[in-house]
Amino acid sequence: HALARRQMKGFGGVLSIELAGGYDAAKSLVGRLQLVANAVSLGGVETLAVHAASVWEGSLSIAQIEAAGVSTALVRIAVGLEHPEDLVRDFEQALVV
Repeated sequence: HALARRQMKGFGGVLSIELAGGYDAAKSLVGRLQLVANAVSLGGVETLAVHAASVWEGSLSIAQIEAAGVSTALVRIAVGLEHPEDLVRDFEQALVV
């Protein structure tokens, strides 16, 4: 955060979270989202979420992903222009197990 404050005048709408349940929890969260698309950046205005380990798993092993310093519990979220309350509701319903 301190580095971003020094380098930027404002902040973008991309954030990453790590779920306590690891790989399975992260993959499940992204799969349960209804409004938020499961995709990497498409250059659009919609909110996207991606479970990085799932994307790379086709070409790298879990051990290689972890060795590269990427948590298998990581979900990257690019926030779009949807109404904030709609996004909150979508994440709330996806986080309930």
